[in-house]
Amino acid sequence: MRVRLVVRALLAVALVVLAAAGWAVASGAPARSRPAGERRVLFDGFGGSRLDRRIWTPYTGRPGGDPGGWWEPSHVVVRNGVLNLETSRDPRLGGRWVSGGVSSARGLEQRYGTYLVRFRMDAGKGVAGVLLLWPQAPHWPPEIDFAETGGDRADRSDMTATLHYGPGDQTIARTVRGDFTRWHVMGVTWTPRRLVYTLDGHPWATVRSRHVPAERMELDLQAQAGTCGDRYAPCPDATTPASVDLQVDWVAVYARR
Repeated sequence: MRVRLVVRALLAVALVVLAAAGWAVASGAPARSRPAGERRVLFDGFGGSRLDRRIWTPYTGRPGGDPGGWWEPSHVVVRNGVLNLETSRDPRLGGRWVSGGVSSARGLEQRYGTYLVRFRMDAGKGVAGVLLLWPQAPHWPPEIDFAETGGDRADRSDMTATLHYGPGDQTIARTVRGDFTRWHVMGVTWTPRRLVYTLDGHPWATVRSRHVPAERMELDLQAQAGTCGDRYAPCPDATTPASVDLQVDWVAVYARR
């Protein structure tokens, strides 16, 4: 299953309130300074009008474990230097809610490193957005969600970072508050038995655990419509805008030397 939305029912949840939660980050590429001991292995500023297929592969079809969701490559749009992962009703599919998502499996899979994404997301009930690391091997978990907003959090007033592990999908989660309808840079530095989550260049949570994965993983960026009747991943309703976009300005990835 590609996404398991976790907002409650978590083994460990810490709520971090940032005094400057409304910070907006200046547009443009990340600072030239790189994480200590790492080298940059990927940067995409989404210039031009097409997705770079050397790096990204658009999602297609139904998400595992979510009968209400659907992904189509046509909902992945690069425009004015921004990647738009759009969720809207698609008349070609009977008017159902359809979303966009992309995987870096074609261009980047690695073990450990730092991942930074400058993004924002429209408000809208029933539409989730996730920035995550997904295993290269054909099994699940593990999964590292370093920014996740559920469809039940329509105002985008917080983001959850979750480590999924173990055959029963156990989790370790942290939550940070902010206005994520505005631009922010969220990231994770992944090292042996340790995850450091960052917001606008500042660490906001650290997880130390033997369950931190030590295998190659890809970077995925995705929006996803929920399922009617699911408490934590509801479907869009009459309050949901006609289009709910997760927008990405740039992505930067670093590897350990």
